[in-house]
Amino acid sequence: MAQVPTEIVEAAKDGDRVQMERLLKAVWPDAFRLARAILGDPQSAQDVAQEACIILCQTLVSLRRAAAFRVWFYRIVVRAASQYRRRQSRIKPTIETASNATDENVAIDVWRALSALPQRLREIVVLRYFEDLSSREIASVLRTTDGAVRFHLMIAKRRLRPFLVEYEHTPETSNEVHLNAI
Repeated sequence: MAQVPTEIVEAAKDGDRVQMERLLKAVWPDAFRLARAILGDPQSAQDVAQEACIILCQTLVSLRRAAAFRVWFYRIVVRAASQYRRRQSRIKPTIETASNATDENVAIDVWRALSALPQRLREIVVLRYFEDLSSREIASVLRTTDGAVRFHLMIAKRRLRPFLVEYEHTPETSNEVHLNAI
Protein backbone atom coordinates (compact mmCIF):
# COMPACT_ATOMS: atom_id res chain seq x y z
CA MET A 1 0.00 0.00 0.00
CA ALA A 2 1.31 3.38 -0.88
CA GLN A 3 1.64 5.57 2.15
CA VAL A 4 -1.52 7.67 2.41
CA PRO A 5 -0.72 11.29 3.28
CA THR A 6 -1.31 11.93 6.97
CA GLU A 7 -3.31 15.06 6.10
CA ILE A 8 -5.94 12.93 4.35
CA VAL A 9 -6.08 10.49 7.27
CA GLU A 10 -6.38 13.33 9.81
CA ALA A 11 -9.07 15.13 7.81
CA ALA A 12 -11.07 11.92 7.34
CA LYS A 13 -10.67 11.17 11.04
CA ASP A 14 -12.06 14.64 11.80
CA GLY A 15 -15.19 13.90 9.74
CA ASP A 16 -14.32 15.40 6.34
CA ARG A 17 -16.45 13.30 3.96
CA VAL A 18 -14.48 14.29 0.85
CA GLN A 19 -11.22 13.18 2.46
CA MET A 20 -12.85 9.96 3.72
CA GLU A 21 -13.86 9.22 0.15
CA ARG A 22 -10.30 9.92 -1.05
CA LEU A 23 -8.97 7.67 1.70
CA LEU A 24 -11.30 4.82 0.74
CA LYS A 25 -10.34 5.15 -2.93
CA ALA A 26 -6.68 5.03 -1.96
CA VAL A 27 -6.92 1.91 0.22
CA TRP A 28 -9.45 -0.14 -1.76
CA PRO A 29 -7.04 -1.74 -4.28
CA ASP A 30 -4.63 -2.79 -1.54
CA ALA A 31 -7.41 -4.10 0.69
CA PHE A 32 -8.74 -6.21 -2.17
CA ARG A 33 -5.29 -7.48 -3.18
CA LEU A 34 -4.38 -8.43 0.40
CA ALA A 35 -7.72 -10.15 1.01
CA ARG A 36 -7.43 -12.04 -2.30
CA ALA A 37 -3.92 -13.19 -1.46
CA ILE A 38 -5.05 -14.45 1.95
CA LEU A 39 -8.31 -16.06 0.83
CA GLY A 40 -7.42 -17.11 -2.72
CA ASP A 41 -10.87 -16.21 -4.02
CA PRO A 42 -11.72 -12.89 -5.70
CA GLN A 43 -15.41 -12.96 -4.72
CA SER A 44 -14.61 -13.56 -1.07
CA ALA A 45 -11.84 -10.98 -1.25
CA GLN A 46 -14.26 -8.36 -2.51
CA ASP A 47 -16.58 -9.05 0.42
CA VAL A 48 -13.70 -8.84 2.89
CA ALA A 49 -12.28 -5.64 1.35
CA GLN A 50 -15.72 -4.02 1.55
CA GLU A 51 -16.09 -5.13 5.14
CA ALA A 52 -12.64 -3.74 5.96
CA CYS A 53 -13.57 -0.39 4.41
CA ILE A 54 -16.76 -0.27 6.48
CA ILE A 55 -14.76 -1.02 9.61
CA LEU A 56 -12.31 1.71 8.59
CA CYS A 57 -15.15 4.24 8.38
CA GLN A 58 -16.57 3.17 11.73
CA THR A 59 -13.31 3.06 13.66
CA LEU A 60 -11.00 5.64 12.11
CA VAL A 61 -11.62 7.99 15.04
CA SER A 62 -9.89 5.44 17.30
CA LEU A 63 -6.62 5.67 15.33
CA ARG A 64 -4.13 7.43 17.60
CA ARG A 65 -1.47 8.41 15.06
CA ALA A 66 -2.11 9.04 11.38
CA ALA A 67 1.44 7.83 10.65
CA ALA A 68 0.42 4.36 11.87
CA PHE A 69 -2.50 4.16 9.43
CA ARG A 70 -0.93 1.62 7.02
CA VAL A 71 -0.25 -1.04 9.65
CA TRP A 72 -3.54 -0.29 11.42
CA PHE A 73 -5.53 -0.80 8.22
CA TYR A 74 -3.65 -3.99 7.28
CA ARG A 75 -4.59 -5.35 10.69
CA ILE A 76 -8.26 -4.63 9.90
CA VAL A 77 -8.05 -6.41 6.53
CA VAL A 78 -6.23 -9.46 7.96
CA ARG A 79 -8.70 -9.71 10.85
CA ALA A 80 -11.68 -9.40 8.48
CA ALA A 81 -10.22 -12.13 6.24
CA SER A 82 -9.67 -14.40 9.26
CA GLN A 83 -13.22 -13.86 10.46
CA TYR A 84 -14.59 -14.47 6.98
CA ARG A 85 -12.65 -17.73 6.71
CA ARG A 86 -13.99 -18.87 10.07
CA ARG A 87 -17.55 -18.10 8.97
CA GLN A 88 -17.14 -20.20 5.87
CA SER A 89 -17.26 -23.94 6.38
CA ARG A 90 -15.02 -24.48 3.39
CA ILE A 91 -13.63 -22.10 0.81
CA LYS A 92 -12.66 -23.63 -2.48
CA PRO A 93 -9.52 -21.75 -3.59
CA THR A 94 -9.70 -20.25 -7.02
CA ILE A 95 -6.50 -20.20 -9.00
CA GLU A 96 -5.96 -16.71 -10.39
CA THR A 97 -3.12 -15.28 -12.37
CA ALA A 98 -0.89 -13.35 -9.98
CA SER A 99 -0.52 -9.75 -11.00
CA ASN A 100 3.28 -9.96 -10.90
CA ALA A 101 3.66 -13.35 -12.57
CA THR A 102 5.25 -13.44 -15.98
CA ASP A 103 4.05 -16.96 -16.67
CA GLU A 104 0.58 -18.32 -15.96
CA ASN A 105 2.00 -21.67 -14.81
CA VAL A 106 4.15 -19.92 -12.23
CA ALA A 107 1.11 -18.03 -10.94
CA ILE A 108 -0.90 -21.21 -10.62
CA ASP A 109 1.92 -22.92 -8.77
CA VAL A 110 2.34 -19.97 -6.42
CA TRP A 111 -1.38 -19.93 -5.58
CA ARG A 112 -1.39 -23.68 -5.04
CA ALA A 113 1.65 -23.43 -2.80
CA LEU A 114 0.09 -20.60 -0.79
CA SER A 115 -3.19 -22.47 -0.41
CA ALA A 116 -1.26 -25.41 1.08
CA LEU A 117 -0.06 -23.25 3.96
CA PRO A 118 -1.99 -22.85 7.20
CA GLN A 119 -3.75 -19.50 7.33
CA ARG A 120 -1.31 -17.83 9.77
CA LEU A 121 1.72 -18.74 7.64
CA ARG A 122 -0.09 -17.62 4.47
CA GLU A 123 -0.89 -14.26 6.09
CA ILE A 124 2.76 -13.73 7.00
CA VAL A 125 4.01 -14.69 3.53
CA VAL A 126 1.47 -12.42 1.82
CA LEU A 127 2.26 -9.47 4.07
CA ARG A 128 6.01 -9.93 3.57
CA TYR A 129 6.31 -10.75 -0.13
CA PHE A 130 3.19 -9.25 -1.67
CA GLU A 131 2.74 -6.19 0.57
CA ASP A 132 6.46 -5.71 1.33
CA LEU A 133 6.00 -5.17 5.07
CA SER A 134 8.95 -5.58 7.40
CA SER A 135 8.85 -8.27 10.08
CA ARG A 136 8.28 -5.50 12.65
CA GLU A 137 5.26 -4.19 10.70
CA ILE A 138 3.89 -7.71 10.24
CA ALA A 139 4.25 -8.30 13.97
CA SER A 140 2.21 -5.17 14.58
CA VAL A 141 -0.47 -6.19 12.08
CA LEU A 142 -0.79 -9.70 13.51
CA ARG A 143 -0.21 -8.64 17.12
CA THR A 144 2.74 -10.91 17.71
CA THR A 145 6.47 -10.51 18.15
CA ASP A 146 9.09 -9.72 15.55
CA GLY A 147 10.86 -12.99 16.38
CA ALA A 148 7.68 -15.00 15.96
CA VAL A 149 7.15 -13.47 12.52
CA ARG A 150 10.69 -14.35 11.43
CA PHE A 151 10.30 -17.89 12.78
CA HIS A 152 6.96 -18.42 11.02
CA LEU A 153 8.40 -16.97 7.82
CA MET A 154 11.24 -19.49 7.99
CA ILE A 155 8.73 -22.33 8.48
CA ALA A 156 6.59 -21.05 5.60
CA LYS A 157 9.62 -20.90 3.29
CA ARG A 158 10.51 -24.49 4.17
CA ARG A 159 6.97 -25.62 3.40
CA LEU A 160 6.82 -23.66 0.13
CA ARG A 161 10.22 -24.72 -1.18
CA PRO A 162 9.08 -28.16 -2.49
CA PHE A 163 6.22 -26.52 -4.40
CA LEU A 164 8.39 -23.89 -6.05
CA VAL A 165 11.79 -25.59 -6.37
CA GLU A 166 11.61 -25.71 -10.17
CA TYR A 167 11.38 -21.91 -10.31
CA GLU A 168 14.20 -21.22 -7.88
CA HIS A 169 16.78 -20.32 -10.51
CA THR A 170 14.61 -19.06 -13.35
CA PRO A 171 15.72 -15.48 -14.12
CA GLU A 172 12.70 -14.50 -16.21
CA THR A 173 10.22 -14.64 -13.32
CA SER A 174 9.99 -12.01 -10.62
CA ASN A 175 11.45 -12.31 -7.12
CA GLU A 176 7.99 -11.87 -5.63
CA VAL A 177 6.83 -15.02 -7.37
CA HIS A 178 9.85 -16.88 -5.99
CA LEU A 179 9.31 -15.44 -2.56
CA ASN A 180 12.80 -14.01 -2.78
CA ALA A 181 14.48 -17.22 -3.86
CA ILE A 182 13.08 -19.48 -1.22
